[in-house]
Amino acid sequence: MPFKFFDVAPSYDTAEVFYVRIDPEILLSEELLRALYYLLWFPGYFGFNWDALYDCLRDLAWIPCRKVVLVHEAVPGLPREDLKIYLEVLRDAVLDWKEDEKHQLEVFFKISDRNTVESLLAS
Repeated sequence: MPFKFFDVAPSYDTAEVFYVRIDPEILLSEELLRALYYLLWFPGYFGFNWDALYDCLRDLAWIPCRKVVLVHEAVPGLPREDLKIYLEVLRDAVLDWKEDEKHQLEVFFKISDRNTVESLLAS
């Protein structure tokens, strides 16, 4: 599993890690993509779709920190199919970064959401 799971939200030195908390109240894909656009400082050409999200998560050249961390205090309340796509995009982006590359992407979910995340990715 490319994601990490937590009981207590991870803490990092924000001078060394670009830490992003995903709002647990997000219910629509458009809201999530807009939030990620602002939180991750995506470039103006961001297309506000899943392919654009993957492309930007695989670039991150505009972020000064090597490690980028996305923390979900709850699984976004998106419709099931959209949530599955979001999780697949995150999984593929995390797995595609290599150890020696310029950035490292870590994605966290609560331990209580592990079964939901794993079952959606397995379906």
